[in-house]
Amino acid sequence: MGSKFYEAIKICLISMILPILTASNDLIQDRSVSCSSNTIDISFTFSRPFFGGIFTEKGYSNEACRWRGEGARSVTVKVPLFNNTDCGVLSNETTGSFTVKLIISPVDGLIVDGFAAINARCIYSTQDITLTLPPGATGKGLQVSGYQLDSDIVTGMREGPNLTMQILEGHGIEGKVLSRASVGQRITLDVELKDTAIYDFYVHSCYAHDGSNSPEASINIIDSNGCGVRLARAIDVPVLTSESLNGGSKHVYLHMYGFQFTSNSFVHFECQVKPCVKSCNRQQCELETSSNDNKVPLIPARRRRDDYSLSTMRLQTKIEIQPQKIEKAALEL
Repeated sequence: MGSKFYEAIKICLISMILPILTASNDLIQDRSVSCSSNTIDISFTFSRPFFGGIFTEKGYSNEACRWRGEGARSVTVKVPLFNNTDCGVLSNETTGSFTVKLIISPVDGLIVDGFAAINARCIYSTQDITLTLPPGATGKGLQVSGYQLDSDIVTGMREGPNLTMQILEGHGIEGKVLSRASVGQRITLDVELKDTAIYDFYVHSCYAHDGSNSPEASINIIDSNGCGVRLARAIDVPVLTSESLNGGSKHVYLHMYGFQFTSNSFVHFECQVKPCVKSCNRQQCELETSSNDNKVPLIPARRRRDDYSLSTMRLQTKIEIQPQKIEKAALEL
């Protein structure tokens, strides 16, 4: 991996692939893989006590990339992803995949008859995610679907991306979560990634609508380039970000003022979120190159979801906008 990798960043779905290239049936009974924010963890079950050696194809001379059996029938090796050891982990940050080749030999220090060679691969999903406020009627916190993998490949799953979207009181990310606000009240639309150990993200194509999917009651608040769309007395720009520290949470948020559509006192919000492995290598707002490029139409939320065909995360949150309260001044006689 080398020093080109910086501090790992946070999110969501992880899939694991372990095709065996050459293997001895009497050596390995079973194998599995799991992916963490720092390592590829490969577990082996052997047919008899294992005193042999396991090493990465390109890291035999490095102690961090070599493991010796001590007579156990079950062995787990942890291949580092982001440190300076040269274990030969190949990465593709565009597809979110990390691959390493392991050699398993029944004799430590030698490759002898009966050895096995295995490619272990972790895939960190970089598909777009749709966040909606409010969610459906199921009451579930989130629903994530990811890669469809071939049935003849050993696979594993990890918890999905820990993303939330909510409306906060006031301008900023310190306010309490709101379910009700007044017209003109300062509020903040906040998208948060809880743990940035693996993923980064940016937000784009956000809409507010009345829940009816009517184009006449739908407005664009963040465009397809991730830039805020100013609307007097309703939407402030720019879109703001709070960078993570030591793998902590990251926020992307937009200052707003309470508004409602004439057709409904409840306002629904929907955003597209793009996760990236380690870093998206872009600003939240990337200005378009021409005035006609990447324009986001003001279309209903249901139709947008069908067009994108993306994984969907639904959150149980709702905001009701009420008319402004009129304070009557006391008259002194």
